[in-house]
Amino acid sequence: MGCANVLVNGEVQLCPIDHSNWFACTQLEVTAEQKEVFPVPAVYWLAESAYCGFTPLAIYSGAHLVGLTVYAVDPEDGAYWIMAYMIDHKFQHRGLGTAGMRALLRTIQEEHACDKIILGHRAENEVASRMYVSLGFAEISRNEDEIILEMPFIS
Repeated sequence: MGCANVLVNGEVQLCPIDHSNWFACTQLEVTAEQKEVFPVPAVYWLAESAYCGFTPLAIYSGAHLVGLTVYAVDPEDGAYWIMAYMIDHKFQHRGLGTAGMRALLRTIQEEHACDKIILGHRAENEVASRMYVSLGFAEISRNEDEIILEMPFIS
């Protein structure tokens, strides 16, 4: 994979999404069961990113496209949000989700010097919840649709 501006972290790389990999990103899918907790297809996140100022990144392990993530800054309060994070069903249960999330957290913090990163997930997404908590996220609120977690950074 010849990706310009590759952001390397151990076993995964975060790459900008461009003309060379956008279509492959649209083909990423979670398992049938996970579609209940991650119902929006990858193509939606690419379209929203193009028109809403979000930053989409492809997650690679070696030459393999394994996932997609999208982050954005909230224009009201300047907080950085992880809008979407997914690992394709063919590459799950290999530690790539955790490695990719670590790379993403480091990238956002280093590039934007933010003091916290926020994300939301559905309550029934227990696998994601365990991963987020293991990385240091803590719950700050919840409603009937989602749980909001925050990762504070100490300056």
